[in-house]
Amino acid sequence: MKTILCAVMATIGFFFVTNGFLEASSSFRLVSGGFGVSHSPIWAAYHQNIFKKHGLNVEYLAIESGSTATQVLMAGEVQTLFSTGSVAVGANLEGADLAIITGGINFLHFKVIVRPEIKQPEDLKGKAVGISRFGSATELAMQVALEKLGVNLKQVTMIQAGGNTNRIAGLKGGAIYAALLSEPHATIATKTLGMKSLFNLGDIATPFPLNCFIIKRSYLNSNRANVVNFVKSVIEGLFTVLKDKALAVRLIKKYMRVDDEKAGIGYDVYVNEQGYGLLNLPDRRGLEFAISLVAQLNPKASGQTPESLRLLEPSVLDEIKKSGFVEKVKGNW
Repeated sequence: MKTILCAVMATIGFFFVTNGFLEASSSFRLVSGGFGVSHSPIWAAYHQNIFKKHGLNVEYLAIESGSTATQVLMAGEVQTLFSTGSVAVGANLEGADLAIITGGINFLHFKVIVRPEIKQPEDLKGKAVGISRFGSATELAMQVALEKLGVNLKQVTMIQAGGNTNRIAGLKGGAIYAALLSEPHATIATKTLGMKSLFNLGDIATPFPLNCFIIKRSYLNSNRANVVNFVKSVIEGLFTVLKDKALAVRLIKKYMRVDDEKAGIGYDVYVNEQGYGLLNLPDRRGLEFAISLVAQLNPKASGQTPESLRLLEPSVLDEIKKSGFVEKVKGNW
């Protein structure tokens, strides 16, 4: 029997929800930095027994911070990470051997949600703005958003507020005046709590490896079959939720604890519109942009390229595509 472990990082530690007990030798542990609708293919692969079909017992651990989740991967506690590609940039700058094996959402897709008293971008000056954690995609995305809004990063105080729900709470309580939120949380904040959407990063579609599957090359070299079967499972999970929206909405409601309307909004944005990004590696321009943003915080990134940092490992997707697997599961869809 497989086990899926869903955990959320909190100040008191980890909270686990489990559906069974892990057994058998083909165990595979996945950690994600953040927790959102884009995880739907993973949820479907578990609940529809797709992982089991491909010979894997999968444990799933979700942590609010991509930088913290990267540390879990680096420690060898898990086999793969689903997070922003920028964490691989930071890790490899320090000598890690991380590689991106699939893509996901390949551009910045957050909204800047603000309290009602913020009428224009200038009103953010001198105020606190919320991200998840330093080193995360939200930190880099906030840099981009503030630049586009004409607000100098030094004119605001960036606060590590935690996940989407924590950032909403910070907005509601007045601890922060702006936050980056993904759907359906952005809609929850505006429709339910009276917050305002100041800027939609999705409108400018800046190339960026917002989420992707990342693995240690050393693990891939010694356990390639498991990695290939994992990626096959997630791809099949993708086509499962594309085929069955009702199933996807049920899963989104289960894990995100939102109603049908909010689940549907999340599905349309992150599954129906962006799900196919899973079938390709991140755009090279997005990786270059991620490196340039990291360089603003870490001088070691200056002059680096995706090649010099060995960020991409195309062989897993290449093997799966050449086998005809994608056409087979897509044909069934």
